[in-house]
Amino acid sequence: GNHDLTTPRKLNLMQKTRFGASNDTAGDAYLRAETCQSIFLDFKRVMQSARTKAPFGIAQIGKAFRNEITPRNSIFPSREFEQMEMQFFVPPADGMKWFEHFREYRLRWLHDIGIAPAHLRWHEHEKLAHYAAAAYDIEFEFPFGWQELEGVHNRSDHDLRSHSEHSGKDLSYTDQETKERYIPWVVETSIGVDRASIVS
Repeated sequence: GNHDLTTPRKLNLMQKTRFGASNDTAGDAYLRAETCQSIFLDFKRVMQSARTKAPFGIAQIGKAFRNEITPRNSIFPSREFEQMEMQFFVPPADGMKWFEHFREYRLRWLHDIGIAPAHLRWHEHEKLAHYAAAAYDIEFEFPFGWQELEGVHNRSDHDLRSHSEHSGKDLSYTDQETKERYIPWVVETSIGVDRASIVS
């Protein structure tokens, strides 16, 4: 039928750059679009050096970059933003229990920093990402409408399993008491520092 749509085309959603001493020897590189993957790469080192037992979490804060096509509405979306997040590693059988715990904990934290409950709501992801067992966003009522403030996701064991398969390194965990060996499931909480600052 008649429409004004363009033909489909591939968009560059990641920020691309070149690394190298000169242009002819430089290689393509991409600025990270999310901050969580370095946590998964550090999982085994942190677990061994901290001598910690599951469940445990690794938290960080840092820059993320996205090649947003149409920045608009204050900081929604932005091409460069500060992200803080935690990946919490749990036994597979406890994945949903910890997911629900952090849903409650993170919403309470937002209330505690002064955000009125009437301006917050939950949004359940109907279409889940390939790695997710469950996913909710906490939305805030901005002057231009409801927008995501924080995500709480049950990432299953997808990340550690994928890193194990592609690197050849065993990222499983052994419970010292039960001797059960498993690849932990991950509950993720992730929030934009800019967004949290502007609403609190």
